[in-house]
Amino acid sequence: MAKISTHNEIIETVVDYRRGLRNLKTGSEELARLSGLTPDIAACFLKNMKRNNVTQIRGYSKERPEAIAAKKGTMYEAKK
Repeated sequence: MAKISTHNEIIETVVDYRRGLRNLKTGSEELARLSGLTPDIAACFLKNMKRNNVTQIRGYSKERPEAIAAKKGTMYEAKK
């Protein structure tokens, strides 16, 4: 079983890839480094994920403050 910190870092890497903050190359390299998978297997894992309709699963956002303020009061506001 992976450590909690490693588990959270893997989730962050996958979410960053799905949201478009990482491309396939950087996402698979980071996932391989964290999980011990080969880069090819990590790339296959990420490639099979859909990159549309991504919801907020964190308790925070990596967006600019202006973007967060624009979403306040709409259905796109981060859930708490």
